[in-house]
Amino acid sequence: MKNNKLSTAQLMLMSTGGMIGCGWLFSPYYGFETAGVGVLLSWLIVAILTLIIALTFAEVITIAPIVGGLSRFIGITHNRTTSFVFLAVGWLSYVVYLPIEVQSAMQYFSFWCNDLVIENQAGITLSKIGLFVSFALITLLTWFNCFLLKNVARVNSLVSIWKILAPIAIAWVLIALFGSWENVNFVNLHHEFSLEKSLLAITGSGLAFAFTGFQNGLILANSTSNPRKALPYSLFAPILIGLILYSSLSLIYIACLGDKKIPSGSAAPLLGIVSLFGIHVVINILFIDAVLAPLGTANVYTAATSRILLGLAKDFFPKTPFNKLNKFSSPAYCLWFNAFVGAGFLLPFPTWQQLVDFLSSVVVFSYLAGPIVLIVLRQELPELNRPFKLLAYKLIGYGGFACCSLLIYWSNIRNLIYLAALTGALILIHILLIEKKPTHLINSLKSNFFISAYLLALLAIKFLHQEKMILFPIDNIFIVTISYLACRIFVGKKVNKKQIQSNLERISKEVEQC
Repeated sequence: MKNNKLSTAQLMLMSTGGMIGCGWLFSPYYGFETAGVGVLLSWLIVAILTLIIALTFAEVITIAPIVGGLSRFIGITHNRTTSFVFLAVGWLSYVVYLPIEVQSAMQYFSFWCNDLVIENQAGITLSKIGLFVSFALITLLTWFNCFLLKNVARVNSLVSIWKILAPIAIAWVLIALFGSWENVNFVNLHHEFSLEKSLLAITGSGLAFAFTGFQNGLILANSTSNPRKALPYSLFAPILIGLILYSSLSLIYIACLGDKKIPSGSAAPLLGIVSLFGIHVVINILFIDAVLAPLGTANVYTAATSRILLGLAKDFFPKTPFNKLNKFSSPAYCLWFNAFVGAGFLLPFPTWQQLVDFLSSVVVFSYLAGPIVLIVLRQELPELNRPFKLLAYKLIGYGGFACCSLLIYWSNIRNLIYLAALTGALILIHILLIEKKPTHLINSLKSNFFISAYLLALLAIKFLHQEKMILFPIDNIFIVTISYLACRIFVGKKVNKKQIQSNLERISKEVEQC
């Protein structure tokens, strides 16, 4: 069994590979379109916020590296309804990644095969042929993941190294050959710097989405041979690599584009800008990377998403087939169910931007589990063995919660409405359909209303800002204040110490059996 475990390098590359999927193909361009030169500040901000959030994850996950990642830890510190909401949201946010990555590969492949997409007023959407090919790729990747995770990691390691080196090299070759200060001045004239636009680009242009891959190491935590060493590396290395890579790609548009127009528009922006300069060798390399990178990342997310559903099944559906592994220790039932659900997202959300817009705020909401669990476990069980221990846990904890709140808030108002509705629906689903305790409905709603109330508070500030009743940056100050109060409420809603200890013992036994 030990031979089937992932090494530190493999786990780190699984996380890094998740960071460099379709995000590098589109986010630098969309961020540039939104914020101009300010996109460089956007990348720095999202990297810092992600690092703070990752610090909360790093301490908690090394206590007990469980399958399914950090969202399961809130089941140790809070009631089952709260646990279900976070796990379900975490799973929903991840199940969308496979269709996103596959669809972005199709969009770039359409640079040569136009029949894969359709351009209309709604943007770039998949054609019937494009949908068919996408479904076939989803099926193929799911089938491949039904075998040993070690094989998935081997393939990913090779792909990830290519994905890291090729874009950075291409970016700096283009900047060195075709970049000029005149182009930067042109961008400054036509994209006036705005701090608010730089912040809005973080979520609306997919920058936050591009950084979400850092948590893949957490989700696959129990699959590594040395989690105490591997997990911190798998968190921090992808963030640093991602900052360098994404900033370099954004610099291409700032330093090289000037008043030129990209031939392919937003369908394949990187290929379009390279084609302007006629470097055919670079075009071929970039095309290979543009198709290979999303598919490699889709491969990682297929594995990670199945482990989230497996963790959900262990806690809430232990007698279902989703809790079973095949002879290769792979959750095959989870894999195929995820493929079916994920493929459905290609239909109502056919464009890359629509899918990412839906995803960004949802996945960040699941991050809230990190700061909450960090503070609760430090306060209730300070004597626990912590291989990775933060010095100022309250500062990092409350700061991490504020970072999550800001990332959620910077999404558009429609996403906040959907997210509030989603969490409310999940609370009802757990009470009525899973626990099947309709007589406890009122009490259960009262004890879990704080989740929806938190999102409704963010939504209210967003509405007031949209109506210009609260101006920037006062709205962001309100969000930080609300996040501090909300975090105190979330922490206060923990279960008692005895129950926390009992839950932790149960989880520890599960880890020992892996």
